Amino acid sequence: MYLSFLLIFRFFILSQTLSSQVVGVMDGDTIELREVSNSPKAKERIGKNIRVRFAHIDCPERGKPYFQVAKKFVSDRCYRKTVKIIHSNEFDRYGRLIGEVILEDGTNLNQELVKAGLAIHYKKYSKSYTYAKLEIEAKNKKIGIWAQ
Repeated sequence: MYLSFLLIFRFFILSQTLSSQVVGVMDGDTIELREVSNSPKAKERIGKNIRVRFAHIDCPERGKPYFQVAKKFVSDRCYRKTVKIIHSNEFDRYGRLIGEVILEDGTNLNQELVKAGLAIHYKKYSKSYTYAKLEIEAKNKKIGIWAQ
């Protein structure tokens, strides 16, 4: 019970939101926002547009199967559109803000990538039951990266 309270407290109290237009899609799990970063945690990205690394997931890297499919999936849904980023003000080693991308219609893009079989649940950095369940469902359906 106490642990549940702490998790809920952390989510609602420590989570922040940011809304901005997507001006670039780097790959399936990284986008760039039209918003200048001023956080020292952004490292070399200070004074530049904010890059967002999608929380909980990992998409195929450049040169791997489904890289282009995942990148196009993200681009089709959010490029030049305003999105909301739910984050805890955490940055990765490259100065990218880590967060969940919420589309204009309220859809969670991170979860949609896992549902479509275009991303895995990144268990090294996430203990989310929701993402684990979505990955299992995609595996069972043998879609996207799980089709091979």
